[in-house]
Amino acid sequence: MHIAHLHWAFHPIIGGVESHLAMLGPEIVKNNYNVSLLTGSVHGTKEEEFYEGMYIKRTPFMDLNSLSSKKIIEQKNEIKQEIENFIDLIKPDLIHVHNMHYYSYIHADILYEIKQSRGVPLVLTAHNVWPDEDKMWQKMNERAHIWDAIIAVSGYIKRQLIRVGYDHKKIFVVHHGIDLDRFNPVTDKDFEEINLKYPQFKGRRLIFHPARMSADKGSHVSIKALNLIKEKFPDVLFILAGTGNTVDWSSEQQKYIDKIKKMIDKMNLGNNVFIQFFSWFEMPLIYKAVEFCIYPSCFEEPFGLALLESMASEKPIVVSQAGGMPEIVKDGENGFLVEMENEKELQDRCCWLLENKEMCQQIGKKGRSMVEEFWTKEVMTKAVLTIYNNLKLGSKN
Repeated sequence: MHIAHLHWAFHPIIGGVESHLAMLGPEIVKNNYNVSLLTGSVHGTKEEEFYEGMYIKRTPFMDLNSLSSKKIIEQKNEIKQEIENFIDLIKPDLIHVHNMHYYSYIHADILYEIKQSRGVPLVLTAHNVWPDEDKMWQKMNERAHIWDAIIAVSGYIKRQLIRVGYDHKKIFVVHHGIDLDRFNPVTDKDFEEINLKYPQFKGRRLIFHPARMSADKGSHVSIKALNLIKEKFPDVLFILAGTGNTVDWSSEQQKYIDKIKKMIDKMNLGNNVFIQFFSWFEMPLIYKAVEFCIYPSCFEEPFGLALLESMASEKPIVVSQAGGMPEIVKDGENGFLVEMENEKELQDRCCWLLENKEMCQQIGKKGRSMVEEFWTKEVMTKAVLTIYNNLKLGSKN
């Protein structure tokens, strides 16, 4: 079976969906399927290449950094031709798209025409949802019927899709999985590499906020909590992931980063914050360096792949009680849940973990064992392939 995936971005662009595709695609290939991905152009990358057995085709007609709603309408014919050329080239048995509401109803309608003319089933993975008042989201929900199956990354997302009109019989919850070989507990050799690459970390109590710096991901909540934590632990160091190679509509992200830096200066926290963009390949080492992680999202987070990355690295994680995150983080078992935008609760949990190093390590080990049982890339891929195969069997009957 040949599977066509479509998404606006892929590595070196950094993000949850991009990391998900970098695991799912090659894992499907290992199961003796062919996989091709149509994705957006990135400066400095080839138009065509292979990534761990997965064929990658890049085009500006999938690049959300350059496509506006006006451009999509103006270039409808070119977009259609690009997608049709890709489908005709690889002749897939099934088309699997990710977060179609990030593109336009035009992209969706083109795929529906291909489905009808070529008899190829359509699968949608909804990695998140948009506010009800969003016009694009409304138009995409009017097209809920075009999908033969919808994968929701959490029970929260499934409930939201049903609420706006999707057929519950077509929706399957498949939690994300993680590569346990890539994210694993720290070793003595890792400590040597950490000391060499990041001498700034030596002798510090390290806490990692792995999400990109944005209002949704709660960096401002982290900084407010840090202002309280440093009173008890003056040697604490918050590591904030930078924002290189992420989508940034209207430069809003940079404005927010400037706001965070002003907060840091105003609170005199410069000695307690380390900000750096870490590539996809560097992230595992940072998880290994720290004592635990925080993810104080300020919206209904659909899932949060960083939860699994942290747990797989034997690091507890403190998250907001929001969206799909409570489906993964069990309070006091593999991490902690705190009220959204409550820096005092976040501070309390962080201080408890810093004060109780042995319990922190035990919680981290429990998280690792839970990931091994429920949230591996193999478990995730098996669930996705079951959906594929059931669709193909259904199409033959």
